[in-house]
Order: sequence, then structure tokens, then C-alpha cells
Amino acid sequence: MPIETSKETEDAKKAREAKEKKDRDDQDQAAKDKKKGEVTVQNSWTGFIKSLFTYFVLTLIFGLFGSSFIYLTSRGSELDEIFPTDEMFYSAKSYEILKHGPENIVDCKETSTGSFMGMEDNFPYNLIKIKGDASKEDLAKLTLADRLMNWFAKTVAGCFKSNRAILKGFLDNFSPDGPLGNHVFQIYFVMPFTIIVGGFISLITGFFSAFGSAVSADTKVTVWGGFLLYAWGLGFGLALIILMRLLGTIMFFPMSQNWKEVANIMACNVKPLVVLFGFFVCGAAYDKLDPSIAGVMGVVYLALVGWTVFRYFSKQLF
Repeated sequence: MPIETSKETEDAKKAREAKEKKDRDDQDQAAKDKKKGEVTVQNSWTGFIKSLFTYFVLTLIFGLFGSSFIYLTSRGSELDEIFPTDEMFYSAKSYEILKHGPENIVDCKETSTGSFMGMEDNFPYNLIKIKGDASKEDLAKLTLADRLMNWFAKTVAGCFKSNRAILKGFLDNFSPDGPLGNHVFQIYFVMPFTIIVGGFISLITGFFSAFGSAVSADTKVTVWGGFLLYAWGLGFGLALIILMRLLGTIMFFPMSQNWKEVANIMACNVKPLVVLFGFFVCGAAYDKLDPSIAGVMGVVYLALVGWTVFRYFSKQLF
């Protein structure tokens, strides 16, 4: 009996020591968590400011791309020149283009030497050997190299012409005089939709229009190209080019042509961009700051947006 009592006492002592050790570990972990939380609170304003800078740059990019999209939708008949669909453009060996002469620098001032009309090779359309629909007899008269060049040029021409017509038809829906010509609507919704969803669609239309143009240009060369893989390479390559051209046209082409007009469009839509930036600010506040501070910012933001919308519609109605 004394031996068993001693053993029980020793076990109880070990259990008590283990419990005390666990309590100390829990207290140490709680202290670490508290210290970590205090550090997070102290650094939250730094993270908030960094987020503001990031969202400010994002808002500028959003505004530039949206203004570039509006620039295209407000070109009117100029879209026919930006996205040519005339059959003559895709069959001419060369076409006339306005060229600007070099600048002369006199007394540290640049002076224009004027502009003139010049001819440019219409590559790759100048590789077309037979214009229009070609019969088997016409194709048989061509050498193998000429037949391949004719097939290549007509495939590219048909693909580009079809996709330019699709994009032009899409942009025509957002003319300033139409019901979808609202700038805010185009900046907030249409431009992102065109870049994201339209980019995916352009891959599909690019490939299938290239395939259809290839078959129309020369069925025999297309069939052999399917077996030898070069037709697949051209189809997927043109689809990728159509995607890159879409993104370049929407986002960068207007700024390269008339950046002052794009900047003016952006300045006219500064209020919607400020509202967008305010939305980003509220999101950053909820992520980085105390919920009470973020809540106050959210209420102020909604009040300002409501007041702006009220003033806009009151001017339209009265």
C-alpha cells in the first residue's frame, strides 16, 4: 500500500507539472499573438497608403483605356479607314498614304517640311496572284510557290477583313448619338467586356475566319496543309495576331494617333473616375484599417455618390 500511494503521488505531480507547462505555453502564445496584432494595427496605415497608390495608378490606366475606347466609338465614318473592309484594299498591290516629312531644326526650333502622298506596298495582300474567286484551271497555271503565296495572302486578307468588320460593327453600336453612347457605361462596363470577353471571342473568330478564308482561297492547299500542319500553324497564328491587334487597337492605337484628344476625353470623365477611385479607397480601408474607420469612409463615400447622382439627374430633368 505505501508503494502504490507513492506511485500515485508521483503521477499526480507529473500531471500537475505538465498542466502548469501547458498553461505557461498558452500564456506565451497569447502574448505573441497580442504583440503581433499590435504590430499589424501600427502598420495598417502604411499598407493603406500603399494600396491608395496602387489603386490610383489602376484608376489612371482604367481611365486611359476607357477614353481610348470612347475615342474609337466617336470616330464616325473614320472607322471605315481605321478598319478597312473595302475589297479593293485587300487586292491592291500598293495603296496611297499620307506621309509626313522630317522636321528641320533651325535656331533650336522644329519646323515641319510638310506632308505628301506616297505609295506603300500592300503586304501581304500584294502577294495575291489571282483576284476574286479562282477556278481550278486558274490555280493549276500557277507554280507551287505562287500558289502557296496566293493561298497565304488570301487567307490573311479574308481573316483580317472579317474580323475588322466584326469589330467595326461592334463599335458602331456605341456611337454618341445612340442609346449606348453614354461614356460612363462605356468606361465601366463596355471597355472591360471588350478587352476580357472580346479578347477570348477574337481568338475563336480569328481561327474560324482564317480556316474559312483558307478553304475559299484554295481547298487543295488547305487540305494538304491540314496533313502537313502548316495550315494549322497559320490558323492559330492568325488567331493570336487578331487577339493582339484587338488589344492594341482598343488600348494603345488611339493614344498613338491623337493623345491630346484621348486626354481631353479623360478630363471630361474625371467624375466617374473619381467615383471609381473612391470605391477602391473604401475597399482598401476595409482591408487595412479598423472596421469603424472603414465604416465611416463607406458612409461618406455613399453619401457623396448619392449627391453626385442626384445632381446629375436633376440637371437632366429640370
